Amino acid sequence: MQQFWKPLSLLILCGLWALGTNTATAQFSRGNSPYSQYGLGNLSNNNFGPNRALGGGHNAIYRSYWDAHLSNPASFGKLRYTAFQLGVDYQHSALSEPRTGLSAQSDQGNFSYLSLAFPITRSWEIVSDTLRRELPIQWGMGFSLVPYSAVNYDVAINRTVNGIPDIEYNYRGDGNKYRVNWSNGVTYKGFSAGANLGLFFGKISNGTYIDFQDSAYAYAYDEQFLTEESGVGFAWDVGVQYEKVIKGTKRSGNSELRSFSFDTKLILGAYIGGVAPVTTTSDIYYTRSGLFRPVDSILNTRDVAGTLEMPLKFGGGIGYGKELGTLIGFSYEGELWSQFRRNGQASDNLMDAHRFALGVQWIPDFADFTSYFNRVRYRFGVHYNLDARAIVAADGNRYQLVDYGLSIGAGFPMRPPKSKSILGFLNLGFEVGYMGHPELINDLYFRVNLGVSLNADGWFRTAKFR
Repeated sequence: MQQFWKPLSLLILCGLWALGTNTATAQFSRGNSPYSQYGLGNLSNNNFGPNRALGGGHNAIYRSYWDAHLSNPASFGKLRYTAFQLGVDYQHSALSEPRTGLSAQSDQGNFSYLSLAFPITRSWEIVSDTLRRELPIQWGMGFSLVPYSAVNYDVAINRTVNGIPDIEYNYRGDGNKYRVNWSNGVTYKGFSAGANLGLFFGKISNGTYIDFQDSAYAYAYDEQFLTEESGVGFAWDVGVQYEKVIKGTKRSGNSELRSFSFDTKLILGAYIGGVAPVTTTSDIYYTRSGLFRPVDSILNTRDVAGTLEMPLKFGGGIGYGKELGTLIGFSYEGELWSQFRRNGQASDNLMDAHRFALGVQWIPDFADFTSYFNRVRYRFGVHYNLDARAIVAADGNRYQLVDYGLSIGAGFPMRPPKSKSILGFLNLGFEVGYMGHPELINDLYFRVNLGVSLNADGWFRTAKFR
């Protein structure tokens, strides 16, 4: 058990560090995403490093001996090695509004995921040992911390109200929602099933600041409205996967590779999940002040109880090829944000979201230990997303945001010279895309994803000799 608690305590400490770093630096972030003021902000996906470079195309069908995958928890039944995974990302955005000709630049970064996963049973040994009569059921377990959404915007608009010019309305917001998860997955022959159980939590602040710019109105009141909302809820996901061998491939004579699958397969996957109603508490502030007037607190209300009714998420996909060769996958994911309610009220700015993605992974020759680049995982993906947010433009029409782009990346094995044992992978991905609508603000973005996966063997292995 000491082998178990030591890595788990490391995961907890890293998680606290990531949360603390994010909270401490949020107010200094240069990031500015105007659309994050709607709903719960910009939603993060559950994809770890490998599937991010695949554009999410393997969302439902991804499974690996070395990596955990959170979107479909059935994948944990494939694990053979302990995997400690950490990811960070950086995004540069070029923002523009065609109607006004305004433009801006934005840079932001954050941690993407933190995970510790490991196999409980070792079904491949049962299959190869003719003296053992156990059922070859593979069971994997994991713990993870991932961002759920992020709010980070700072938008200023000058308006004329009742004949008074140059009144600046400044809208600002920041904060994050997170999920911490306990995942389990089992595999028997070609069928896998799994579940995530977790906790949804975080804090988001939204403020409106009204400032009279014209010195002729120096005696007017400037106003500030601020709402800080915190909440906690129960999160869950369940998923299944099924693989069918289409064409068998002769196993390598190498003892380490003999139990790995090089078969051509058809892989199917599906999942569904959500967050139970979230209990929230809000602090609400309303103050007025002026150049020649002291600050006047009009409203200072704390711990206002509320609820969030969260959307249901579901997805499915299909893959064809070799997991240790060339594998192509297609995925679809839907999220019913029209179900979202804040304190019982629906939002006119939220609609159901839909995401389509296609991804290809290619490993030239996994069994070739003489060429490093033959064992690198090369990845490519494209995605198209109808975002949950719909905004009313200046022409009075409501437009649903779109997000589309392409990604490339690679997984670089880390192993000592002349060793056939992999110590882990360095996963690097690049993504370019567009977010917005031609009648609204356009966001041309470039994103870099960097992930590290460290692997170990020997957990839950009973020693034969002492």
